[in-house]
Amino acid sequence: MIRIVIFVFSFILFVVLAKEINIIHINDFHGRLVPQVQKIYGGYSYTVAGAEYLSSLIDSLRKNNENVFLFDAGDFSAGTIYSNLSQGMSVVEFYNYLGFDAVAIGNHEFDFGFDAFKKLVKSINTNVLCANAYPLFDNTKPFVILDKYGVKLAVLGLLTPDTKIITMPSALGGREILDPIQTLNSYRNDILKYSPDLVIVLSHCGVKVDENIARNVDYIDLIIGGHSHTELFEPIIIDSDNKKKYIVQAGAYGKYVGHVKIRIQNKKIANFEYKLYPTINAILSPDRKVTKVIQNYLNEANTYSSRIIGKSEVTMDKENRDKNLNLGIFITNVFAHLTSSDIALYNHGGIRDVLHKGDITYGQIFNILPFENTLLKIKMKGKDILEMLNNTNKKKTRLYYNQELEYREGKWYLKGREIEEEKYYTVATVDFLYYGGDGYNEFSRGIVVENYGYARELLVEYIKNNSPIKGSNILLIHR
Repeated sequence: MIRIVIFVFSFILFVVLAKEINIIHINDFHGRLVPQVQKIYGGYSYTVAGAEYLSSLIDSLRKNNENVFLFDAGDFSAGTIYSNLSQGMSVVEFYNYLGFDAVAIGNHEFDFGFDAFKKLVKSINTNVLCANAYPLFDNTKPFVILDKYGVKLAVLGLLTPDTKIITMPSALGGREILDPIQTLNSYRNDILKYSPDLVIVLSHCGVKVDENIARNVDYIDLIIGGHSHTELFEPIIIDSDNKKKYIVQAGAYGKYVGHVKIRIQNKKIANFEYKLYPTINAILSPDRKVTKVIQNYLNEANTYSSRIIGKSEVTMDKENRDKNLNLGIFITNVFAHLTSSDIALYNHGGIRDVLHKGDITYGQIFNILPFENTLLKIKMKGKDILEMLNNTNKKKTRLYYNQELEYREGKWYLKGREIEEEKYYTVATVDFLYYGGDGYNEFSRGIVVENYGYARELLVEYIKNNSPIKGSNILLIHR
C-alpha cells in the first residue's frame, strides 16, 4: 500500500514538474510575401510560401497546440521585389501581424544600409536579438528572458561574423561582430542567474557553426538556426557536457515552418519532438486578413516590376552556344567591366530566366537574377583560379566567365596570355560563390577588395545606361 502511495505521489510530482512548450520557427524568409514555385523535400515542385499561407499555417499550429512561442532566426527583410522596394518594411508589417516572441538579426538586414537597418529594428514589435555585436545595435538586446506559460526561457541572438565581409562596410555602423562561441560563454553567468528552464539560441551563423557552438557552450539547450538555408527534417543532436543539445533549421524562403514540441522537467529536456511543415498553397486555406496589411506594398512592387528600363535587340539565353547570345557571358562581361576586374565568374544555377528581345522590364531582370547576391571584387592567385576552373566538373554547377578568359588546348588564357600560377588577378563574383556556394571553396582563399552591392541592381543600371543591348560582347562598346 505504501509503495502504491509513493508511486502515485511520484507520478503527480512528475506531472507538476514537467512542462510542455511548443516552438514555431522560421528563418531566411527573404521577403517571400508572394507565393512561388519551389521544390519540396528535394523532389517535386509546388507553389509554396506567401504571407497568406505562412500566416495560415502558423495560426493552425497555434490553435492546435498550447504554450506556443514564435521565433525567427534572421534574414527576413530582403530578397524579393516585394520586400526590397520598401527596404524591408513590408516584411516588418507582416511580422508585426504574426506576433513574434523574438527575432534574430541576419546579415541581409543590412542590405539597404545602416539607416534602413535602424528603421527596421525600431519598427518591428518584438525582441530583436544580437549578442555578438560590439557595441550593441540600438533597439536590440543580447538576450531576453521570456517568462510565460509557467516556463522561463532565455533566448539569445547571434549574427554571423561573416557579415563584416559580405555586406557593405558602412552598413554596420562601425560595429564589430564578435566570435559566437566566445560571446555565448561571456554571457553564461548573466543568463544562469535567472535560472531559466531552457536556454535557446537564435543563430544566424549556419549549421556548421551551430554544431561547433553546441560542442563548446555548455549551458545551451536548443539552437534554432539560419543563414545556411539548411532543411533539417530531423534535429541534429550534439551530446556533450553530459547533456543533449538540439539544432533545428527550417530551410529558407518560407517553404517550411518548423515545430518543436518540448517537455521540460527539472530544467532539462525530457522529451523532444520535431517536424517541418511545408507551406504548400494547395493544402492550406489562405489568411486573407494579411492581404490588407501588405496590399499597398504589393501594388507598388507590381507597378515597379512592369517599368521598362531598356531594350534588347537580341534574345539571350544561358544555354545558347552562340557566345554573343549567351546570357551568362553577357552578365560576366558586364560585371568584369563594372568592377574593372580581370576575370568575372557567375554560377549557372544563379541565372533563372531568359532575356528576351524587345523592351526590358525591371521584373525581367529580377526573374533572371532573383537571388540577393552582392558583387565582390577579389584578389586571387593564379594557382587557385586554375584549380577552380579545372575542377568545375566536380562542383554542383558550372561557371560562366567573361569573354577575355579562354580555354584552349588544355590551358587557360586571359587576353591571349596564359594564366600564371604565381601571379595575382582580380576576380568579380558574388558572395554566394565566395562563401563556397555550389562547392566553390577556392574563392575564399582570395582577399575581398571591394563590395559593390547587389549584383542585380548593378545589371539594371548598366542596361539603363547602355540600351539598346546588342549582344553579350559589350567590349565592342567600351573599347
